[in-house]
Order: sequence, then structure tokens, then C-alpha cells
Amino acid sequence: MHVIHLYSVTQVFILSLNLSHGLYWFLFPCSLVICNDIAAYICGRWFGRTRLISLSPNKTLEGYIGACFITLLFGRWTQHQIPDHMQYHGVILALYASLVAPFGGFLASALKRAKGIKDFDQQFIPGHGGMSDRMDCQLLIGFFTLVYLHSVVI
Repeated sequence: MHVIHLYSVTQVFILSLNLSHGLYWFLFPCSLVICNDIAAYICGRWFGRTRLISLSPNKTLEGYIGACFITLLFGRWTQHQIPDHMQYHGVILALYASLVAPFGGFLASALKRAKGIKDFDQQFIPGHGGMSDRMDCQLLIGFFTLVYLHSVVI
């Protein structure tokens, strides 16, 4: 019940608070997590040799490091047309998304292993772990963005 509440109510509430500060504070962090997830998959498939964590046997250290680098590049590249003071915030969000947000995926993996299932709700995106696996990292980046907004930006 706690996990259902976390994913359905808390996450939506946090993301709506971010959205109330402007579309940028909703879309940019979400796009960073999506970029990181895709980059980790690609880098892991191409270069992956060293297992990162036993909870997720397909996640590799090379995928994690490659995704960090690509997410930082993506975060910096997408910021070139906004005011200079906002570019700093974009790099901070990209750094967080690349280093910490993937641990939301590790939390989801731990919950799945404890429950004895391979994927949450695989019918929506076959072969990708299900819809909630696409949203697990959004929880951490959304919360960080909200805290960052209220403690640094505003």
C-alpha cells in the first residue's frame, strides 16, 4: 500500500508542485531522467562488463558511467538558449539525474525481488519492465527538483 501511495499520490503531488513553478521545472528534469535511462541502456549494451548491483543483474558500471557523461552533455546542450543564471540550475539537475536518480530504479528492483516478480506491469511496454519501471526515477528527480526550487532558486 505504501508503494502504491508513493507512486500514485505523492509523485503526482510533487510533480504538480514543480509544474506550478513553470513548465521548465517539470519537463526538463523528466527529460534528464529519460535521457539517463536510455543512455544507460545503450552504454551498458555496448560497453557493459562489470555488474553494478546484484538487485539488477543487467545494470553495469559502464552503463552507469556512460549515462552520467551523456546526461551531463544533454543537460548542458539543452541549456544554451536560456538565460545564463538558468544554465547553472540545468547542470545541477543533470548532475543529480545522472548520479542519484537511477537509485529509484534500484529501489524498484529491490521491491520486485522481495515480491518475487520480474516486472511491474509488463503489458504496457513489453520487454522493458513495465510502466512503473519507467517512472521509478521520476520520483527522486521530482522530489529533488522541488527541494532545489525552494532552497536555491526561489
